[in-house]
Amino acid sequence: MGLLRDIRDIFRKDRKLFLYVNVYYFGLVLLGALIALAFPQAQLFLINTAGNILGGGAFNPFTAIGDVYRSGNVLDAAAVTFVYNLVLGTLVEITIPSLAVPFWGPILGAVRALEWGIMLIIPVPGVFPLDRAVPHYLTILLEGEAYVVAIFACVRQARVLLKLGSIPADQRIKTYVSAMVDNFKLLPVVALLLAVSALYEAWEVMFFAGVIK
Repeated sequence: MGLLRDIRDIFRKDRKLFLYVNVYYFGLVLLGALIALAFPQAQLFLINTAGNILGGGAFNPFTAIGDVYRSGNVLDAAAVTFVYNLVLGTLVEITIPSLAVPFWGPILGAVRALEWGIMLIIPVPGVFPLDRAVPHYLTILLEGEAYVVAIFACVRQARVLLKLGSIPADQRIKTYVSAMVDNFKLLPVVALLLAVSALYEAWEVMFFAGVIK
């Protein structure tokens, strides 16, 4: 119960900051969609690149992910997606680097949000049709919200770093370490959102691709 109380207090204390991070992330997704409308070739390039990554090479770890999705086993695909998004998408790419460079989280988040917006919002007939694009919006919302929470934790940590000069010298290390600990306290929220997202994405991708009925 102590962890749940701490998580609740973090969101209650910084609810405006959490809202701003949501606007930042999903606003960039929408900006990416506008870029796709203006430059359709950019969207096709990213879609083709993603397809090549998932489909090629015996020593390509992403090939295994594609194989699981083609197998028709929703739970296996959800498990692989969850582990990938939590370990690589969150811990390796956002949380851990942000311990050393707190501003890394929102920077990486901006890149990811723009990439999603360019690639996954605007339907492309014959490539990314409307009947596959629309169901995937919920995946983007759920998974994106998980990354928003991870980025929010990093921004809170960065904000403490910027304010260290106004904190008594004998309390600076303790204050900053506390912000780092709060970063990890929010990981269960990230994991829960990613688990729900992975289950839906595994079903959604397979169903609308015709792998399962």
